Amino acid sequence: MSASIGVVLTVSAGRAQPVASTRERAGCTAEAQPDRLKSLSQEGDLILASGRLAKLAGVRLPDGAPYREQALSWLQIRRGDAILVQAAAAPDRWNRIAVRIRSLDRTAPLDWSHGLIEAGLAITDAGLDETFCQPELLALESTARERRLGLWSDDRYKPMDVDRPEPLQDRIGSFVLVEGRVRSIGERKQRTYLNFGGLWAEDFTIIIPRKTWKQMSDRGMGAEALKGQRIRARGILQPWQGTAFSIVIPDMIERLEGGRLPR
Repeated sequence: MSASIGVVLTVSAGRAQPVASTRERAGCTAEAQPDRLKSLSQEGDLILASGRLAKLAGVRLPDGAPYREQALSWLQIRRGDAILVQAAAAPDRWNRIAVRIRSLDRTAPLDWSHGLIEAGLAITDAGLDETFCQPELLALESTARERRLGLWSDDRYKPMDVDRPEPLQDRIGSFVLVEGRVRSIGERKQRTYLNFGGLWAEDFTIIIPRKTWKQMSDRGMGAEALKGQRIRARGILQPWQGTAFSIVIPDMIERLEGGRLPR
């Protein structure tokens, strides 16, 4: 299984509020440096004028038409703009650095991750970053989803019901949002399992490593807070005793108080 989940939000009255502000999170204060977007790679990565290959931190671009093309066009029209780039320390295995970008040339400075999420042209995804520095993206995404902007007008991207195993099987290997009620929790030495049904060979499970589970518990999202609760989570579906994904960042789980939120 593989994916990422977190716990920065409790959802109430249709809006998600971050538990901790960005400035309180260690590792989120890298110095911003001036740069420009030179071009995009065939994979949609950012090629900066400084020569660095980058990806926007905290977001995942759509994987299908027409929304992927719209997201790439959104980025292309900003080629040549003066920007400030705040970069993570180390590149990933594709030699990309995760960056946060703000435009400087325009009348109102724009955070690019915010802009894509607000337009419904990207999905919040903490990926494998050590720290999720933009928990506010989840609230911005919630608003775009409620307004059915961009990709949120397409059923393919909307949260999936974990009580329907067949559609989940069809999406194995894809990044998805899921919603469901935590039926039971199995705490083991190295990992914790959030179970969403009684048939382990068919039902959906979230797998959480020990380090992440401790972080979640420290934030008030341990077993007592989650058991019996409806949650929304996101990650890459894998085949494992039904379907499952793993959570490595405690910011990709939202607790849905009062049931399902408006879509």
